[in-house]
Amino acid sequence: MSNPADTPNGQPGLQFLVGAVGGEKIKNMMSLGNPKQAIIEFAQEAGLDIPASETIYGLLDTLGYTRWNIHNSVLESTILAAQKHIQNVSLSDEDHMRLLGQIRPYLSIKRLRHLPLLLMAQRPDLITDDIRMIIGANPNIYSQCSIGVKQVLWKHDRDLFRQSVFSLIRNYTGSSELISMAREISGARAREFAVSHRKHGALIEIAHAVGNNLQLYMQMLGMVREELVQKNDPILGTLRSDVVVVMQQIGMTEVVKDDICLDLVRALDASILRQSIDEGCIDKLRVFFDRFDDDKLPYGEIALIFSDPYARHVLAQYILTILEDIAPNADVSTRYDDLRYPNQVLSIGLSAQEVIDKNLKKFPKSNRNIKNKFYKTLIKSIAASQERDHFDNAAKKPQTSRFGFTPAIAIVSAPTAMEESKLRPDQEDLDILSESELARQVLYVYLLKRVTYLDLGMLNLWLPELAKIVPSILGLSNDRDALASTLAHLDLAATHGSPHGPPSPPRILSSSNLSAFELDAFVQSLITQVGETKGMVSVILGSMLQGGDSVSRNNASKIAAPFVLFLDQAARVRHCAHEQVVRFLTHCSNALFVESTGVPDAGVAENKEGAIYFIFKFAEYAAASYVVDPQHLSDLKRRYSELVAASPEQAFGYRICASNCPNVAKFIE
Repeated sequence: MSNPADTPNGQPGLQFLVGAVGGEKIKNMMSLGNPKQAIIEFAQEAGLDIPASETIYGLLDTLGYTRWNIHNSVLESTILAAQKHIQNVSLSDEDHMRLLGQIRPYLSIKRLRHLPLLLMAQRPDLITDDIRMIIGANPNIYSQCSIGVKQVLWKHDRDLFRQSVFSLIRNYTGSSELISMAREISGARAREFAVSHRKHGALIEIAHAVGNNLQLYMQMLGMVREELVQKNDPILGTLRSDVVVVMQQIGMTEVVKDDICLDLVRALDASILRQSIDEGCIDKLRVFFDRFDDDKLPYGEIALIFSDPYARHVLAQYILTILEDIAPNADVSTRYDDLRYPNQVLSIGLSAQEVIDKNLKKFPKSNRNIKNKFYKTLIKSIAASQERDHFDNAAKKPQTSRFGFTPAIAIVSAPTAMEESKLRPDQEDLDILSESELARQVLYVYLLKRVTYLDLGMLNLWLPELAKIVPSILGLSNDRDALASTLAHLDLAATHGSPHGPPSPPRILSSSNLSAFELDAFVQSLITQVGETKGMVSVILGSMLQGGDSVSRNNASKIAAPFVLFLDQAARVRHCAHEQVVRFLTHCSNALFVESTGVPDAGVAENKEGAIYFIFKFAEYAAASYVVDPQHLSDLKRRYSELVAASPEQAFGYRICASNCPNVAKFIE
């Protein structure tokens, strides 16, 4: 290239002095004067021969450079100059197209490809059909294009758009970090994750891919619905709402304002961030639905939005709030009718796959037995909890026990045999729980709340009932090899000395299965809440190891605690539950270490030997017995490593190693 010269329209341009253009200039110079002299002058002005070049090459040899080095350096300088020119020059449409035509051949040259792509990124609207075909047919070129260029391609090639955005959608829904966040049903972490999960890179890419193009936005929403029909993955509901929020945050409001479900997303988002739904939010939901005639209602989009786990979990908490208001005066309460609307809304989210797949023009109704039977049973437990909470708050706080928990809470919260018989759900309740995800979600949030009150008694009442229906929840009722019958006790000595243990179940359900996802969510949230509620780990440990000042290893190996038996039943078929068992044992190790180091007012655990034996033998039992999903093996190994780190040999007098815990050792190699 020569220095810029004026173009006919007065704009600065470039004279290409190589190839056909350079050849034409030489011909003109030769025709206007002495041909030989013209060639000499042209070579001096624009040739690659440098005066004394042989001497210079000799100098390069002396300095250890090759001719390739100098030519490569010249090429790099030329490329940088061209890049700078493209970035800084302002071209008319005509000049832009002329330059694009000149450098278009560079698309096939890997080292120069970025130059035409850089020019096209400035004016994607001027990309010609032939260039679109070249890019669309070459994945390597396509991957280097800017979002603006890709959007132009997508407008003309729907399949290319689907291929690109489906990849981003699956990146988002397949993120183990996002799945773990969505599993936190309630509490401080759920509130924190409601914000932080929107920073995921794939979500930002989806928002930018759509941009302010309504056509692409609608195509993207259709793809999310398609994916939900195929996989029934709850995270897709989160994606539907997140895209709207993120696009607003980054200023892409032109398309979002045309989303007919915008007000619905906003109302739910505010409640999710607060981690609570109030009457104001319910009123906004009613106003939204009232805007549409029944035949105009966007049923699929509404169901997709309500399928978001974050939305469903706050709806379940709202239902629990109503039940708590009913409980003190259950016989005369006027709030039973208030359950109808949130029940219906939660049912919509739980039936999203069916609504979209069958293109239903009417939302499925919730099971009446949930309100008429199951809720009344749950209200009895809630009323009993409220009475005990009132009693516990009025009682004087006694001294801390050997495990750091308050005996009054542990004892008062445990129902008597007579109370338990009145509160225990009957077979009809269990049938409802087995069939209804809605009923289970309300029970989940109730039990998680009882953890914050150290109410182990109520957990002991309900967790065995949940353990009984784990097979039916997961659709394994007829799979006798997949799950053992609910045990009267867990024999941790069963795998002693065995490096293999019993075989893992042959089937691993996908976490995207809604019922499996919610079971995982409850187990994870349960362990989170136990770990974050001061004293709860010690309450559980103490309840298992009661039996005197010294607990023998034989007694410690046979665990009848409902809390542990529930975890055992879930971890036999759910990888997530396996991880949470190890996480629970890590919480136990941390609590025991604090006790053992003599923290003021905590005291040293008198049942230290039994507690240590339980932690290490349960870990060994878990490593031998529980299901492992190879796709999440690294996460499980991390959990076991955390357990080892929380169990220092100097404090426990025992360590995890190949000789002591051969099954655990397999996960920490």
